[in-house]
Formats: sequence, C-alpha cells, structure tokens
Amino acid sequence: MAAASPVPGSVVDYVVQQGKKELARHRVRVDGDQVTNADDAGDAEAAVTFTLTPPLADAVANGSLRLDVGFMRGDVKMAGDFGALLRVLPVLARSPGL
Repeated sequence: MAAASPVPGSVVDYVVQQGKKELARHRVRVDGDQVTNADDAGDAEAAVTFTLTPPLADAVANGSLRLDVGFMRGDVKMAGDFGALLRVLPVLARSPGL
C-alpha cells in the first residue's frame, strides 16, 4: 500500500467586516500543525475565508473566543472549501489569536 501524499498547505483569510464594509484582512497558511503569516501570499486564492465583526475579531485575537466555537455558534461566517475547513479548523483553534 502506497503512503498517502501529504496534504498541501491551505491559505486562510480572516476578514473583519462591519456591515458590508471590509475593515481589515489577515492571511495565514496552515501546513500540518503549523500556522504562519501569509499576508505576503499575493493573489493566491484562499481555501477558506472567515468573516468576523470587529468585536468577534477582538475576542478571537485576545483568546476570549475560540475560532471553532464562534464558527459552530454561527457567529463567525465561513466561505470556501469545506474539506479544507475540516483540515484547518482544529489547527486554527489551537493557535492563539488571529
């Protein structure tokens, strides 16, 4: 039986939005259990995009709200590849802040 090929890294965007206005965008790359800044990833398409209000973004950033909990409550919105979400959400939930 051949070994499974490694899952490629996924680019994840965090969008802070008030109403329809985008206030900020932050990009990370998830490779295995590692989360690194990817704001310099250029035009690469994000596999997953999370949309948060400013208070939710502050709560995630300061650790008072876990991203996975906010997503499961429906407070944090998600767009993109659901398969990628299932791979990255556990890793992002263990990572402090945005």
